[in-house]
Amino acid sequence: MKRLHIFLLGLTAVFFNACSPYEDRVTPADPAGIQLDFSVTQTPGYDNQVTLESKTKGVIPFWDYGFGVTKESRAVVILPFAGDFYIKYSAYGSGGPKTDSVKVKISENDPKFFSSKLYDLLSNSSAGKTWVWAVDVPGGYCFGNGPGDADKPGWWTVGAAGLKDQGVIDDEMKFDLNGNAHFTITHKGVTTNGFFALDTLTQKLKINGADISWGNNVTYNIIKLNENEMTLVQQGDGWRNIWMFKRKGFIF
Repeated sequence: MKRLHIFLLGLTAVFFNACSPYEDRVTPADPAGIQLDFSVTQTPGYDNQVTLESKTKGVIPFWDYGFGVTKESRAVVILPFAGDFYIKYSAYGSGGPKTDSVKVKISENDPKFFSSKLYDLLSNSSAGKTWVWAVDVPGGYCFGNGPGDADKPGWWTVGAAGLKDQGVIDDEMKFDLNGNAHFTITHKGVTTNGFFALDTLTQKLKINGADISWGNNVTYNIIKLNENEMTLVQQGDGWRNIWMFKRKGFIF
């Protein structure tokens, strides 16, 4: 069996094993002569794991499973979120592509994929978690910069007054794993939706389609993440920009 490396949410995972077929579909030939023949298999007892197999002769296969794509004739992929998803199969022949899709139902968020406690600390899983500026952090400064190993602002420091001047003091950010890795930021009453990618091995966070409050649109290093506190940094050569947030409702 070929092994397909799945890159999703900043993690790399390699998956094995395939089991009984979920759906084996053959379509009538179209005018160009392509007759689709493919199967989509969910592993019994672990329905997040899906085996995709193209049996169509003389074509180049292409799969879009919502969280990634592959051109492999046979691939094992992971759908990490609970819900209903469509797996799209296309076969490219001399007469052009022919496409079909199969709907699969995933019973729960993948406990293996989300085994790192960082996911729950950041997002509270499907329920979601809202973060705000840590304006009452001891020392009074929750944004700024400092030396390359600093865990709080030390050179340029910004507290509540500076955040208010910038119009970001009331910003709220929410992370959740409800059907996808969702990120939203509400700024001055306007909510922007995006997605987040969390690398639990290197503890890095990337926001796609939006950004953190007063952010720099970079990949952030997580230097503190617990139930109530999150400190993110932009790591430079001998310096750091530092953002300090807290769980909404938490008081230092």
